[in-house]
Amino acid sequence: MRKVMLMLLTSIVFLSLISGCAGGGSTNSKNEAANNKGNSNSEKVTIKIMDFKTEITDKIKAMTADYMALNPNVNIEAQVTSNYDTLLKTRFAAGDGPDIFMTRAYTDIQDWSDRLVDLSDEPWMDKVVPSAEPGMTVDGKKLGFPLAVEGYGFIYNKDLFSKAGINNVPTTLTELKEVNEKLKAAQISSYSEGYKSFWVLGQHLFNLPFAFEKDPAATIGKMYKGEAGISDLTNLNGFFDVLDMTIQYGKGTDTIGLSYDNQVSDFASGKTAMMQQGVWAIDSITKINPNMNIGMFAIPLNDNPEDTKMPIGVSTYYSISKESKALDESKKFLSWLHENGQKYIVDSYKMIPAFTDLKTIPELGPLAEDLNTYLTENKTLIWSFQLWPSGIAEDFAVPLQAYVGAQYDKDQTIKELQDIWNQKVKK
Repeated sequence: MRKVMLMLLTSIVFLSLISGCAGGGSTNSKNEAANNKGNSNSEKVTIKIMDFKTEITDKIKAMTADYMALNPNVNIEAQVTSNYDTLLKTRFAAGDGPDIFMTRAYTDIQDWSDRLVDLSDEPWMDKVVPSAEPGMTVDGKKLGFPLAVEGYGFIYNKDLFSKAGINNVPTTLTELKEVNEKLKAAQISSYSEGYKSFWVLGQHLFNLPFAFEKDPAATIGKMYKGEAGISDLTNLNGFFDVLDMTIQYGKGTDTIGLSYDNQVSDFASGKTAMMQQGVWAIDSITKINPNMNIGMFAIPLNDNPEDTKMPIGVSTYYSISKESKALDESKKFLSWLHENGQKYIVDSYKMIPAFTDLKTIPELGPLAEDLNTYLTENKTLIWSFQLWPSGIAEDFAVPLQAYVGAQYDKDQTIKELQDIWNQKVKK
C-alpha cells in the first residue's frame, strides 16, 4: 500500500496539453511496405486485444481489419465489452489473458504493473504529451500507450436552452437549479442519465466531490489511512444536490434502467436538454443527429463559480501483457497505431490526441472546442477516481443506484459507500 500511496501523492496530473495537441500530423512508416512483404510469408500470429470503449466498437473493428489487411500474417481478436474489469480478470485467471488491453491511469496501472511490459524505449514514447506520463509510470517504467485527452461535464442542447430562455450556462449550483426550472416551465425534460452504466454514476459523477477538494490526493491519502471518510468531502452535499436534480428533472427512478446507449439516444433525438457525458460521446450523438447544436459545461457543486471546473485528463492506455505470446507483434501494432494515429485516433475515433505529433481537427466538434476552452483558462480538475482502489467505481455504483431508485436515503447511501471503501482498502 505504501508503494501505491507514494505514487498517488506524488503523481498529480498537470495539464500542459495545449501545445501538445497542436502538433503536426504523422506519416506512415516508410518501412511498412517492406515489413508487410516480409510478414506475408511469416508464421500466422494472433494478437488478442481487450477494450472497454464500447461507444467506438465499430471504429476499433475497422481499424484492426485495416491492420490485418496490411499484415496478412497477423490475426487480431478484438473484444470490446462494458463488463470489462470482471471479464479481464476472468480471462487472465483462465490462462487466456489478452496481449494488449486497456488500463486506467494511476491505481489501475499500478495494480497491473507486475504483468505489464515496459514500453519506455518504444519509438513513439518521446511523442507522448507530458501530462500522460505520471499516470502510466511505475518505478520509472512507462507501461502504457496513451489514447486521448478527455473531459466530461453536462452536454447540452443549445437550441432547447434557447427555447427555454436560457442565455448562459450555469456556473453555480443555484444557477443550475434555475436552468432546470426554466426548462420545466418550457415543458422540456432536463436530463437523460445512463445510471445503469456504472461508470456514468459510480465513476464520473461521483468523481466530482473528490476532485473538488483543494488537494484531492491529500484527502484520498487520508482516506486510505482511515484519517478521513467520504462524509468529510467538502462538496458531498452538492454532489447529492446535483444527483437529486438529475432524478427530479429527468426520468425519476426509471433512470437506473437507462444505459449509455439509451442516454445518448434520448439526448440526440431532442427528448432531453442535457446529459452527463464527455467528448467521447460526439460520434454517438452525430450518428443520430449530425447537425445537432450542442456544447458542454462543467458541473457545479456549490455556489462559488471559481470552483466550477471540468475534469480533464489522460485516462486510458493500451498496455501489453508480459505473458503475451505475440510480444513483438503487439509492439509493432502499437507503433503502427501511433504512426497512423491521425487517421484512427483523431479522424475515426474523434479523440483529442495524447501525442505531440498528432493534431486536433475542427471535425472533433464543439465538445472538444469547449473542453479546450476550460484547458486554456486553466479551469480543470483531476480525474480523482484514478486514485481510488482499483475496481471500486463499479461497487460504488450499487448504493448510488439504490439511492436513485429511492431504496436508500442519503445517510444510508453514504454509510454503504464508506463500507465499500473500507473493504477495498483492507484487501
